[in-house]
Amino acid sequence: WRPSRGPGYELDEILGLAGSDRMTIPAPLLEKLASSDEEVTPTLDVESALKCNEELVANGFMDEKEFRYALNSDVCGTEKLTEGLNAFISETTKLEEVIVNKVRAASKQTA
Repeated sequence: WRPSRGPGYELDEILGLAGSDRMTIPAPLLEKLASSDEEVTPTLDVESALKCNEELVANGFMDEKEFRYALNSDVCGTEKLTEGLNAFISETTKLEEVIVNKVRAASKQTA
C-alpha cells in the first residue's frame, strides 16, 4: 500500500475506501487500523451510488475496446495501475519465497 499523498496518510485513504468489496492491506497497516480509535464508516455503498447525480461514463456501458482506449488515454491511471500491479507481484513473490523456505525447514525437521 502506497498512499498517494505520502507517508502519514495511509489510514485516511484506507478509511476513505471503506465499503469496497476487496482491498489488499499490508499487515502493519491492519495493526494501525486495529489500534486506531477512528470509526470505520462505509463510504462506498450501493445506496450512495444510486443517489449520485453524476453522469455515467459511457452511459454505464463500456466494452473492452472502449475501456482499454480510455485507460490508455489516462497516463496517470495507467502508470498507477502498473505501479500497483508490480508492487503486488513483488510482494507475492516475497511471500511465496517465505512459504517455500518454511515448508523446506519443516520438512528437514521431520526427516
